[in-house]
Order: sequence, then C-alpha cells, then structure tokens
Amino acid sequence: MVDRSPKHVEELDRFRRLHAETTDPLTARLLQDIITEFEAALDPPGQETGSKAGRG
Repeated sequence: MVDRSPKHVEELDRFRRLHAETTDPLTARLLQDIITEFEAALDPPGQETGSKAGRG
C-alpha cells in the first residue's frame, strides 16, 4: 500500500488531468490503467469507494 501523502495525491490528480486532456485512444487507455492501479494502491485494503462501478 502506498502512503497517502500529498505528493501521491498530486501525482494521481496529474494523471487524471492528462487522461482528461488526451485525444489519443491508446494513451487514454494506458492512463486509465495507471489511474486505476494508483487508486487501488492508495485505497486501504477491504474498503471499496464505489467510484469504479461507472468505469468501462
């Protein structure tokens, strides 16, 4: 599990901004994978946020 320091949250926000701004489908998919893995690493084990249900 990754420490939820301001630096990690800032990195996650940066990846989210890049994902929102990209127009390349491959880049968008890769960034989505990075964001998903980053969120999973930041969330405490056994705690679902429900934010992943709307993705796809």
